Amino acid sequence: MNIDKESRNYIVQSIALCCVLTIGGFVAMKLWSLDLWNAIIVSACFILVVDIASAIIFRWVATKHSDMLPTLITGVSGFRFLAALVLMAVWYVISDRNSMMLFIIAFLVFYMASLIHHSVFFSRVSNRL
Repeated sequence: MNIDKESRNYIVQSIALCCVLTIGGFVAMKLWSLDLWNAIIVSACFILVVDIASAIIFRWVATKHSDMLPTLITGVSGFRFLAALVLMAVWYVISDRNSMMLFIIAFLVFYMASLIHHSVFFSRVSNRL
């Protein structure tokens, strides 16, 4: 299996998923007259940063320490969860109640889609290793 190719595929798929979710968010904004600009931008940036970082770390671990891949996959999921909690806590401190609820809903859509993509991708890759 070509680790570099799989890593690039993960990044490309993450970017495509993020674009689809962003467009979906803009459609929801238009349909229901919601103010989701900040939530969509923050969610998209969070997902892109976490997914690109995990792809780069995956590439490094798979080439240098392939026996540690199961630990990496679990660790990335845990880090993603903790980073999401920190982001929601920061957003809670700086926002009001209405924007907080809209942010949580928008962010959870991005987060869950990214988590499903992460799980499916790495279960498929780990089965081939």
